[in-house]
Amino acid sequence: MKYDHDDIIEKATTLFWQRGFQAAGMRDIQQALDMRPGSIYARFQSKEGLFKLVVEHYAQNSASRLKQVAEASSPLSALRVFFKNALTGPDEQRYMRQCLLIKSIAELDVIGDIAKKAILESMQTLKEGFKDIVEACVKNDELPVHTPTELAAEWLQNQFVGLRAFALLQDEPSAVLQMIDKVIIDLKTQWPSLSH
Repeated sequence: MKYDHDDIIEKATTLFWQRGFQAAGMRDIQQALDMRPGSIYARFQSKEGLFKLVVEHYAQNSASRLKQVAEASSPLSALRVFFKNALTGPDEQRYMRQCLLIKSIAELDVIGDIAKKAILESMQTLKEGFKDIVEACVKNDELPVHTPTELAAEWLQNQFVGLRAFALLQDEPSAVLQMIDKVIIDLKTQWPSLSH
């Protein structure tokens, strides 16, 4: 039987995003992918091998969306829309409000070295995406020219991760939207000096 690679990765992404690495057993993977164990092992070598591909796919999709934000005519407005879309999806997709990478970081002690490396590299890729957005906002005069891009990118990524956890617990989007607006306001303000 021929299996569509993208379809398999999408199904595996949903499974790992909903259940996490450890809780997703081989029987769950077989059911989600509609594949026999031999086919799974032949194609991915292990659960970790499949998970590594899922993490890389997730990071590539996220990086692509961040690139679209950076290339928008108003990167700051596009950033708000990006946050809103990621954090206020329908209830049946509530699990998607949480970052797959952060969920995976919580399981680093049970994930093998190959997948662990993919997670950490993916986090760095996303940080670079946020840095590109900050630089685009500065270039577009939406942020002050003296904005420390590296620090602002790291801060922005941390805010996004925190908001994803916050959004997971919210039933009404209004509280999430208010927090998103606060992040955008704070991004425009003065940064503290490093000498403390």
